[in-house]
Amino acid sequence: MAGFDTGGTVQEVESAAVTEFGSPAFWIRYFSPCYLTPVNSSATNAVDECKAIWNSGGHYLGAVSTPLQSRLSGTKADGTADAQTFANALQTVYYDVSTLKLPSNNELYCWLDQETNTTLSVDYWDGWASYLDGFNFANTGTLPLYPALYCNPCAAVANCSTLKSASYAAFGIWASEPQECKYTLTNTPPWAPETCAGCGVDNGVATEIWQYADNLVCSFTADVDLDLGAPGTLVANYCFDVSAKPS
Repeated sequence: MAGFDTGGTVQEVESAAVTEFGSPAFWIRYFSPCYLTPVNSSATNAVDECKAIWNSGGHYLGAVSTPLQSRLSGTKADGTADAQTFANALQTVYYDVSTLKLPSNNELYCWLDQETNTTLSVDYWDGWASYLDGFNFANTGTLPLYPALYCNPCAAVANCSTLKSASYAAFGIWASEPQECKYTLTNTPPWAPETCAGCGVDNGVATEIWQYADNLVCSFTADVDLDLGAPGTLVANYCFDVSAKPS
């Protein structure tokens, strides 16, 4: 199962991306806190992004947050505050888009974006993960938010080792390496992403998604990155479902 992630809004990039690479099974987009335009920037934008997701042929929306990277080495309070912002952003979009549904398994993976120049502290992760783990989403009495980490597992900075030392689990790794620029969504690479275990840290957290082609590395025409789910993993099962085209 292959799809896109993008720092632009889906309506800005959808047509060019589908033309260049094929129809996606899912999209992963940014929610606050975020230094890019987030889905939750307005109710109108949330609806427009979900319309474009529906038009692209893949009606699933995954969620990632990218706080200021300097905060990731901070305190438990920093992590808690950023997670609170993230959870509220997800909930806001859920309310704004009438056709947006939680995953049928009630497991929405919430990715924290850690770039390779930033150390992730145990305190920050524990604050971030514990808040999401315990968030009563939309007053449903359920806890559907599952903390997970986007990173380069073999980077010299702390990431996999942080998760091994943390009190709160990560439910998956979304790995940014290695890069395989020659592939598309209809012709995906053999599954071979970096993993924490393969990089010398056996923390029990598997790589569930591989960002195998980053636009900044591969210089695509469309402003998207290409992603692949692990064998046996349906990424859509851990995303919002745009169950019908929003009106």
